[in-house]
Amino acid sequence: MVTLNNQNEFQTLNLDLFLYKEKSRIIIASVIAFAAFCFAQAVFFEAVTPLFLPFWLVIRTRFASFQKSALLGGILGTLFIGFGQAAVVLVQLLFMECLVRFKFIKLSPYFLLGSTIIAIQLAWQMLLHSGMPSVMTLFYIVYECLFAVSILFFMRILTFPSKENGTIEWTREKITAIIVVLAGMLIGMESLTLFYFSMSLIVLHFLICLVAYASTVGATVIFSLSLGFFIGLANLSFTGMMILYACTGLVAAFVQNQGRYAVALFSFLPSIFFFFYDATLPIDSVYFMSMLTGAIIFLLMPKNILEYCKMYYKQNTVSIIQVNRNEVVEVQLKQFQQFVSFMKELVFDHFTQNKTKSKTTAEPFLICSSCFKYEECWGRNGEMEGIIDSWRLAKRSTKPVSWIRVEEQLKGKCIKSSKLLEELESALHKEHMERQFYHGKKMIALQLRDLSSHFEKLLNSQRLEIGTSEMDGEMQQFLKEHDIHCLHIQWIKNEIGNREFVCYVADHRDAHVVIQQLEQQLFEFLHEPLKGEQIYEQHSPIFYRQIKFTSAIRYQLEYDIYTYSHANHAISGDSYRVFPIHPGLMAIMLSDGMGTNERANRESERLIQMMQDCLTYNMDPETAMHTMHYVMSLKNDSDMYATMDFALVDLQFGHLWCWKAGGMTTYVLRGNDLFKIESTSAPIGFLPNFAIDTEMTQLLSEDVILMISDGLFSPSAQWDAQEQLFIRLIRQGLENGASIQVVLFDVMTQFKQKYPIADDCTVMLFRLQHVIKPWQVFRPAITH
Repeated sequence: MVTLNNQNEFQTLNLDLFLYKEKSRIIIASVIAFAAFCFAQAVFFEAVTPLFLPFWLVIRTRFASFQKSALLGGILGTLFIGFGQAAVVLVQLLFMECLVRFKFIKLSPYFLLGSTIIAIQLAWQMLLHSGMPSVMTLFYIVYECLFAVSILFFMRILTFPSKENGTIEWTREKITAIIVVLAGMLIGMESLTLFYFSMSLIVLHFLICLVAYASTVGATVIFSLSLGFFIGLANLSFTGMMILYACTGLVAAFVQNQGRYAVALFSFLPSIFFFFYDATLPIDSVYFMSMLTGAIIFLLMPKNILEYCKMYYKQNTVSIIQVNRNEVVEVQLKQFQQFVSFMKELVFDHFTQNKTKSKTTAEPFLICSSCFKYEECWGRNGEMEGIIDSWRLAKRSTKPVSWIRVEEQLKGKCIKSSKLLEELESALHKEHMERQFYHGKKMIALQLRDLSSHFEKLLNSQRLEIGTSEMDGEMQQFLKEHDIHCLHIQWIKNEIGNREFVCYVADHRDAHVVIQQLEQQLFEFLHEPLKGEQIYEQHSPIFYRQIKFTSAIRYQLEYDIYTYSHANHAISGDSYRVFPIHPGLMAIMLSDGMGTNERANRESERLIQMMQDCLTYNMDPETAMHTMHYVMSLKNDSDMYATMDFALVDLQFGHLWCWKAGGMTTYVLRGNDLFKIESTSAPIGFLPNFAIDTEMTQLLSEDVILMISDGLFSPSAQWDAQEQLFIRLIRQGLENGASIQVVLFDVMTQFKQKYPIADDCTVMLFRLQHVIKPWQVFRPAITH
């Protein structure tokens, strides 16, 4: 039974597609037949021009399935001129078809059309004149040939796809071609006049109104002027009407922002003016009735078709949002200047601070620690420290005599002098490299400081007022297209995810309805959820509302953090931080330093602080972690390292981005499902080669995020069993409806009873929830 229904549905679908294709084919065939009829009726310079022949040649070559429609329309149009002209056109078609079907010769379309017109017309005129025709007749034959070849050239340009994928690209050549071809059709329509209605004037006025509504003032004037030029040129009286058509397009385009009714109404003003100003122009009752009909057809056009034409023009000419280059350059320079200043402080101020010099005692070398004369050389009365200081001073001298004397003194004192000298040379080389490295960092910092000062001076001299006038115009136009009259837009912040602006809206509908519609339309325009709130309303002299919009926060993050220090120490080796980058983006950091002492805490805390500073200056998180690894690997006075578990939670769209460098697994709990985000990379500053694990997860409401340090799970017990128990305890607490704070405290109490914690540990528990507005909560009253 199901199979039968599917077959019926399939047959119905095929029938619908067949009817749709047949309907479209009939419409296209009718349009081609009408175009062929108009081209056959065209008269230029008071002489019939065979525009139907190039049109039929293009249809035969490019659209062979519509040959019959083109042939029918062309023959009918030619018959209305006269039987003689129809006979000539039929003979030309037969001659052209014979040349096309001749297999041994392949002619160019232009040569084929020109030779056909010249041969048939010359033979026809010789038959009529019983000999060679006059020079004027020969001139008209050549004129018809050249004109037909020119029209064929423009028609081929118009029908050629401009891109490889077959889509149309409106180049200057195509625009010129469509104006020329359209002018030829309008000239052919001039003979189609019934009572007070002229087909050519109706179509011309309709096109001027359509172009004025969908395009710009300049494009409308050029379009109207070009059509007026060709139509007037064909009638040998083009000056006055050309100016009239241009003025009609100019006035209509000036009021395009006021709607299509204003465009249709104001398009009559130039004709009324020229009717009283110039009595020589053919402005009569036929002209005005035809204009009125064209305007009515324009007003009856569906709104979605008109909006599509406007959007199509914008997409092919100008970008929807035009960017003010000066403003963008200034903002980018300012951000780069702040970044340079931050890098200068990071490289120089934080890690090359001048330390207070204190007297340090020389420590014995490795070769000396295994020598039996250790106490004699390095004891209370030892002389080795003074000899080594003398050797260091001698090495700074350029005289070899001082080197030799000190080395001889060292050899007389030490029984392992060769090994000791090698160790001294190595230590001296290391100190030299450290001094060079310090100098290099200082030079880089100074260069960055100079670059920062240069950018600051450049910004001070080239500072412009940051505005959003271009975006305001586009947004107001977009809202107007959706029947929302926005008077003004005042921007406060224009950062993605942290927008804030005020709309001045003149709309008498209920405020909640207006705000809801604005939120929907602005989301479509800015691709960002916004929250609106009415802050002011004025009734006189005009009615308007001030509605303040801010970036909407769809989600809120409830969290709690549990920390534990090993052996009840006051300081833990773990560090964490949770802070908002802006209201729609929350940053989470967890770092575990090596060990449980103060040095581990200082290392992890410094890593957290550096990461926060990098994010403050809009550095990419992955770039920031690579920068921190580079800075920490430069330290040669310690072998400390730390893990970094960094996450960003997008509170607008519910995205979770994780960057890990040696961190523990991050868990995402969604009902009975469990998602793990694991790390396989080493901690920051641990290995020369550094890699980062990056992953993005889509979150839903009521998802729970769990981030831990490695001290939570004991190495003496089975890891999987501890993990399963911990996750199960969290789920049980959440199912009981307790808050995050209560759940985390109870879970840690129960977990420590089962598996004692033997290291510093930090547990961060988060729950993502929808932000619920007060008016969305409805509690029905309970009556007894």
